[in-house]
Amino acid sequence: MKRKSTPCGVLFLYQESILQKQIERILSAYDFFNAGRTLLVACSGGMDSLVLLDLLHCLQKEGGAQIICAHYEHGIRGADSRSDADFVADFCGVREIPFVCESGDVPAYARTHKASLETAARICRYEFLHRICEARHCDAIVLAHHADDLAETVLLRILRGTGPAGLAAMREWDGLHLRPLLGVARTEIEKYTEERGLCPRHDATNDALDARRNEIRHALLPELRRTYNPAVREALTRLSSLAGEEDDFLTGIADASFQRAVCPGGISVSALRDLHPALQRRVLRLFWAQETGSMQDFSYLHEERLRALLHATGTAGCDMPHHWYASSRYGVLSILRSGQVKPPAGKGEILLPFTREYAIINFRGTAFCIRRLTRMSADDWRKMRAQEAVYADLGGLPSLVLRTRRPGDYLQLPIGRKKLKDILIDDKIPREMRDAIPLVAVADTQEIFWIVGGRRSILAPLTESSTDILSITCMKETIAR
Repeated sequence: MKRKSTPCGVLFLYQESILQKQIERILSAYDFFNAGRTLLVACSGGMDSLVLLDLLHCLQKEGGAQIICAHYEHGIRGADSRSDADFVADFCGVREIPFVCESGDVPAYARTHKASLETAARICRYEFLHRICEARHCDAIVLAHHADDLAETVLLRILRGTGPAGLAAMREWDGLHLRPLLGVARTEIEKYTEERGLCPRHDATNDALDARRNEIRHALLPELRRTYNPAVREALTRLSSLAGEEDDFLTGIADASFQRAVCPGGISVSALRDLHPALQRRVLRLFWAQETGSMQDFSYLHEERLRALLHATGTAGCDMPHHWYASSRYGVLSILRSGQVKPPAGKGEILLPFTREYAIINFRGTAFCIRRLTRMSADDWRKMRAQEAVYADLGGLPSLVLRTRRPGDYLQLPIGRKKLKDILIDDKIPREMRDAIPLVAVADTQEIFWIVGGRRSILAPLTESSTDILSITCMKETIAR
């Protein structure tokens, strides 16, 4: 540790001691302040990761874990990116820190996978870090996320739409990634940088307002702090901490329910059907993760598709992300590769949920939004006239299912009963398309309530006194127009 005789030097010793002691306590809490451990430290050369690397190097000399520095040169900024890699290599060389570097072409990856540069960089970087961690037999990957990063992430997820698990965002230790700076404000990191005389690299892309996270960092959070709550960062990080604790508790309950529901071929529909909706979603997420090995791109929409299958009669199924297919058959919910099973033909159906205020379900690649309303909005009237949605008085409506056509199907029209076949002919629907049109039908009958994107029956019409209204909206243009 450097020593100075000036008042500034005294401040330097005090600040360095506080931050080092704070990080040492976190490492000790997870048994990483231990010379027998090896930590892979991700360092881009920027301020946050350079401070982290410097802190862990100082702590190593005091009996802490062995460290290896890993740098991923993403190729986004050309010569500047290569200079970042050279800077980190020199920093490690002076301090005799083992260094691993790999170059990639993130822009090419982004083009190939139709992802944003930010997303592509994150995927490539984590793949590199996980691979090196395993190859070098490291005990953890150490990342430089701090309190401001956590607040930004929580706010970003709120804006995108998230649940309690999403609010938990990042953890200090998740079993693989260690984030010892997560409780440290960026101002503390800046102060440490100045007092230690560090000269980190600056990535100009972090200043641009073209990425959503940068907009939150440079515009939204400062405005919230200035106008609404000076302690908004602390409020968001506290929310994340509380959500994380509750998520851990509920995950334990969900895991027990999941284990009870497991059966040959998948999970028991009857074991899940009576669970609280919040617990159903958690169990289904555990099931999805077990069957597919990933939670990537598994959204609320996909949870609702699986939940809809819990109430399906007979055999039913729906498409899922990344070429997976979910099937409900003989009381068992299964998740299979799309090539392993074909969607049920003819007799496949999904029972529409009436008890919930809002649900999204999928049938044959088309998403449907099911809502209960107390009154019609101007947009609802527009959708009804455009045949994008159908509305009915729920009090006069029997149970409905989503399915495709069957022999003997018919509609009750103002002119009387008419065969579905004749209606499709009258509406000039091509023969080869008729079997693919989704239909909303009365359960266990041949009566059709709505040809999706086309005509509806006279069942359960709306009146001036209708206050419990069912809305079914097709969220993808159909062929019955």
